[in-house]
Amino acid sequence: MGNNIVYEIDEGDDFNDVDEILGEQLSLAVGTVMSQLEHLERISTLERPTTQMPVIRKKPDLRTFRHTMLYKEIKALCALPANSNRPSERWSLTRGLLKRENGIAAHPAGSFTPNQQRRIANLFVPNNKEERLMSLEAKVFTCKFNKDGSKLVTACQDSIIRIFDSSKGTYHRINRIITDICNWSILDVDFSPCGQYLAYSTWSDAFFVLPVNNDGRDMQFHNLNAEHTRSGIFSLRFSPCGQNIIGGCNNSLIYMVDRETHAVRMINAERNHKTDINAVSFVSDQDSNIFVSGCNDGVLKLWDLRCAGSSMRGGHSSGSGSSNNRYSSSTARQTPVGVFKGHLDGITYIDPRNDGHYILTNSKDQSIKIWDLRMTTPNNKLNKVKLPLIQWDYRWDTVPREYYNPKATLEGDVSVMTYRGHRVTKSLLRAKFSPALQTGQRYIYTGCGTGRIIIYDVLTGQIKEAIEGHKDIVRDLSWHPVRSEIVSSSWDSHVNLNTFKHNPLLKRPSTGPGYQGSLRRSLRIAHQNAVIDDDAEEDDPEATW
Repeated sequence: MGNNIVYEIDEGDDFNDVDEILGEQLSLAVGTVMSQLEHLERISTLERPTTQMPVIRKKPDLRTFRHTMLYKEIKALCALPANSNRPSERWSLTRGLLKRENGIAAHPAGSFTPNQQRRIANLFVPNNKEERLMSLEAKVFTCKFNKDGSKLVTACQDSIIRIFDSSKGTYHRINRIITDICNWSILDVDFSPCGQYLAYSTWSDAFFVLPVNNDGRDMQFHNLNAEHTRSGIFSLRFSPCGQNIIGGCNNSLIYMVDRETHAVRMINAERNHKTDINAVSFVSDQDSNIFVSGCNDGVLKLWDLRCAGSSMRGGHSSGSGSSNNRYSSSTARQTPVGVFKGHLDGITYIDPRNDGHYILTNSKDQSIKIWDLRMTTPNNKLNKVKLPLIQWDYRWDTVPREYYNPKATLEGDVSVMTYRGHRVTKSLLRAKFSPALQTGQRYIYTGCGTGRIIIYDVLTGQIKEAIEGHKDIVRDLSWHPVRSEIVSSSWDSHVNLNTFKHNPLLKRPSTGPGYQGSLRRSLRIAHQNAVIDDDAEEDDPEATW
């Protein structure tokens, strides 16, 4: 687009007057064009993500985390020595294969143990964008594998849910569902435990359930009748038994819907003030009664449906988008089982370890925290500080520098570990544990406001990988349960597949048998600064494989 400037000159004007008029009009036109260009530049600067990674000055504090059962369990699951302060990465896979072939492996069956297999798999953590799976014309909000990794679902701002077959290592679209109701965007999607149904939420006071192998015509509509002018369900989950759906709303209420009776149960998470419930999650696949919620004020709460009071609404919800309900309500006291403080700002996502004890939370204070649900914040420290500490809008404001390098921890912080190095801006970015079967949950992976995928080493607190490939924030991502693949969805309208790519630190030129060229200075320094615990090598019986 351009600006068309037209000049009208009377025939009676002399050339001097004409030159003067042209000069004034031309100056005015140039000034107008330059101001418009500056305005467009400001807009593009706001829309373009900051690609520079945040600077974290303090090293991760592992003093508390090293004494937790989580730290010891992950080391055991990954076949790491129990008596080392830092996990060892230097051992010979070739020798391990040779021992297995000669029948002298540690396992009685002559093969690698499951823990040894995880240690091998952790050598091939995704570190590179492999290919682009999908390119659209709208922001992609969610992507998720089902429990066994046979299907992948993506949800976009174009109101379309796409389902892919991911069982054979290739991604072929098998279904495309155009949702009848979608306000602004689909905010969250979840698979049912049986894998046959999908639930999604949007800016609406309702849950929507539809079959995976259908075109959306048999959609179930569960109306919540929220008393709010603009209600939005930011997070929803199927219960482990599959009978209920739970969701957090922006009116401080947590809704639970019974899929059979269509009864709606409400829990008021914030009785004193209204705040958004950004995240909800059950703590284990074995218990449908205990779940957690994360609020926009940074408070994490643990709930037990057997003892938490609620408001009940009973009725019938019909399918195909229509609703004709009759509600009767009764109010009871609503008290969480436990309250956890430690974040300085709102919680954006919750991911459980699925053992009933440990969960992680991602937050607008630019940190990820791991919590032990058996350690709650004392009551005398709950109201010491009003949260959030800094008033800013994460959707467009610059992240406060105090969040990257806080001077002190929040009083009453009971988290067992904190990870910093990624950026949370624009949207409710998500962070998750890596798959237990494949990696032993050795890593935490998260989207970043810089357009990267950040992978943290749980045991060291350091960034293991920072995968580039997106031009806008990575809002959601999912690690395949059994393959070393991460699918990421971004606001740049792309869905990428990220895998491992071999990138050796030392390149050996083939100038003669046994020749090894010298390292360049930069590589030599990087090799010397690598995270290797030499003392652990002597204590590690598997380091000489």
